[in-house]
Amino acid sequence: MKIKMSKKIQLVLIVCLLQVTGVIAQDVKFIEIDTTQGHAIKRGASGFNVRIADKVWSYTHPDFIEVVKELKPGWLRYFSGTMGDAFSSATGQYDLDYIAMFDHPKSFLKGHRFLETKGAHRIIDLYQLLSEVNGKLVVTVNGFTDTPKMTLELARFCKNNNIKVETWQFCNEPYFYVPNRNRYWWNDGYDYAAKMQAHAEAIKQIFPEAKLALNYTWDGVWTFMKEINQFQKKNGAYWNVFSKHSYAPHTGKKETVEQAYQRANSKLLEATSASAMKDIEAYTWKDVPMVITEFGVWNKPLNGIYESVYNIEYVMRQLEHTNTRYVGVHEISSKYTPLKDKNKIIENAFENHIEIDTDTLLTGIRRNLEGKAYKIYHEATNNSNYLYETSIVNNVQVQGLKSTKVNGMFAQTYKGINGYNYLVITNRSGESNQFQVKINGAVLQKELRTAYISGNSLATKDTDIHHTVYENGTIMVKPYSVSVSKWRSDEYKLQQPCIYKATVEKDGVLLKWGVVPNATGYKIHYGTEVSHINKTIEVDAENSFLIKNLILNKKYFFRVEALNSKINSVFSERVSLGYKLPIKPKIFKVSRRDHTVTLFWQSVASATGYLINYINTEGKDISINTNNVYGYRIEGLKDNTSYQFSVTAYNGLGTGVASEKETVLVSSRVPLSPRNVSAIKKTSNSIEVKWFAQDIVLSNTCYNVYRGEKLHEFTKIASCVQDSVYVDNSIVENKQYYYTVKSVTEVGESNFYPNIATAFSLQNKNKMNIQFIQTQIDGYLVRVNLNEMSLKPKDSYGVIINNVSYLNVEDIKILGIPEEEKRNSFQVFIPNSKVKENSNYAIKTFLIKDGKQIESAIVNQYIIKK
Repeated sequence: MKIKMSKKIQLVLIVCLLQVTGVIAQDVKFIEIDTTQGHAIKRGASGFNVRIADKVWSYTHPDFIEVVKELKPGWLRYFSGTMGDAFSSATGQYDLDYIAMFDHPKSFLKGHRFLETKGAHRIIDLYQLLSEVNGKLVVTVNGFTDTPKMTLELARFCKNNNIKVETWQFCNEPYFYVPNRNRYWWNDGYDYAAKMQAHAEAIKQIFPEAKLALNYTWDGVWTFMKEINQFQKKNGAYWNVFSKHSYAPHTGKKETVEQAYQRANSKLLEATSASAMKDIEAYTWKDVPMVITEFGVWNKPLNGIYESVYNIEYVMRQLEHTNTRYVGVHEISSKYTPLKDKNKIIENAFENHIEIDTDTLLTGIRRNLEGKAYKIYHEATNNSNYLYETSIVNNVQVQGLKSTKVNGMFAQTYKGINGYNYLVITNRSGESNQFQVKINGAVLQKELRTAYISGNSLATKDTDIHHTVYENGTIMVKPYSVSVSKWRSDEYKLQQPCIYKATVEKDGVLLKWGVVPNATGYKIHYGTEVSHINKTIEVDAENSFLIKNLILNKKYFFRVEALNSKINSVFSERVSLGYKLPIKPKIFKVSRRDHTVTLFWQSVASATGYLINYINTEGKDISINTNNVYGYRIEGLKDNTSYQFSVTAYNGLGTGVASEKETVLVSSRVPLSPRNVSAIKKTSNSIEVKWFAQDIVLSNTCYNVYRGEKLHEFTKIASCVQDSVYVDNSIVENKQYYYTVKSVTEVGESNFYPNIATAFSLQNKNKMNIQFIQTQIDGYLVRVNLNEMSLKPKDSYGVIINNVSYLNVEDIKILGIPEEEKRNSFQVFIPNSKVKENSNYAIKTFLIKDGKQIESAIVNQYIIKK
């Protein structure tokens, strides 16, 4: 049946159709990829901080190995973050002497109990674990309690064991250990940079081309960073990498889900912006390489789906900067966690001196949503070394801070080296939208295999990974989602192999390298001349091989290439090993603690491990296999007894020559170091040195005071001081001094000196100072004096307060008002609403003149709100 329409009706329908088409055209959303624009990235740029010291897991635990193999981090960090501040890389354990130097020992003591029960967390074990995923290693040097000598031996150990370190970072969050928090590890960023130089020089002795990073800041708080920059301006930069941590949505306030959501939407964009990078480069240099060893949301209402999306988008946005090298979230064992809590078993074993093999305490794995996001994302970062320029047309808008609207989605395209390209899309909005994907202006006409996670609301705490296939360049982006789509490309190449292990065995040298995807075999190249590695062996799909028929006492160089029927990879980086017995080690440090002795020795090349030998009180020869470390704690020794210890290196050919014997008197009378040494200039020729005694002090303990004009070079200037303060009246004006203090009893001094105090003056050489802080009913009145400056009408001024009661770097600015008819002072009123109860606030002053902010010197005044 035909229906006739009048011309008028036809015209109306045509107009309506045109209107609808116009609306649809306006609402069409595009993701546009430009392969003519982009930049290189590091393969495996996304990784994790590691914090498993206070968990049942270790680097050799089957469940943790499975976690690493499933999440496939591009890199991991040794040894964790804050938990590394009292950790010894030499022994792979916590040191009670190190712990005693801190005013927050609880978490370190737990770590000590766990590692005492689990066994050492050795750097070589982590490196072997990384071989399972072709992962890379970043090392955070413990510049708090380890000396430059210990750092030198860590670098030597890595060299002797062919451990490749991508970046050496100095200290974890040093900016929390400054005088405004009543801690004197360093007076400011300048002092931190000065104290890390000896550690840097130690590493450069072993690795002249090492990548070295100062740990500058958290996002947006640049004071410590500016102070480091002052060192750079005066002395030059001995480091070559910038590093920071980032918890941009964190706040000291309690927030609703909506408030936290708005904060995170704005702070994510702010922390990863071109402006933020411009600030970083302003206090470092143009194109400074950047490594981020910790970041996260740290805002409880956002746990779950939002945090999962945020984390991936944060990495991607940072990779938009051409100087970003590695970005690691905090931390791998919070993404996949033990399903069963076995911690009580460990605590019980420690308390009752029970030996257990914790690798047999299987926990299972709880796969958290954040981990699932990384599981799908790491396929892109682990198989790519280039980003194509990508943009979203008609981006979704979400609510930000202060009633703003900000982009709620982000897309990034990865040029794969495995025969696929990847499009990763994050969506922080509750909208679901369809997108047309275009490459160089044309619709992508390839099958898009997509893995994604998504949540129906911000309350989503867990969901499965979903898989789908999209055709004709059209892709559906789900609400609150991370999606990773891949399509076949016309080219691929084999990854460069990495040799993770080279050990001397009885019949030759055993090599182990990471499995290279798409490789069907490998070719080993080796020889005795570094410039002429001319022998080859082809190996099938195995990733380890014992090379035999080597010449005894010859040094060999090895490289590996991956291959298949079509292509070969580039060669691995070269490793070297002598096919010979290891030489004699040298003990360079001994420490005693109750019924234990810890030996530290210089590692030697070609060693697979070390034996400690001594004779016990019953006349029996004791031999301890330490495995492969450069420090070891011997336990169960008898008090007030002398022992002689030696260390011998071994490998598959046998044992080498033992070290010189070290005689040690075991004693429970060895004192712990004091802590928190400060040195404050009181007059032109006197400096007051103070320290905190331990909570429990051995009887007849006194203190030796040391002074130096160079860091780590000290002369004793006072013996057996009975107090916890000493005034040095023998200084020369305008000379820089450094101090430290050691406890002493009749059996000798403490094993280590605590922090080094750099003397500073509280005579305000800066341009302003706080005259008084007056507590009032409704707040605090602060009076500030200006030195050699005066206020002008356009100036801004006031105080900056910072809650130093916990890890937080939020600066709160409060403006002041001028005093009547005075131009060299002002007052600031801090209302009670600005300070939290049971908190301690550091306070300093600021003045903004002609757009430049001037701040007062080292903080020594506080507001304590009870």
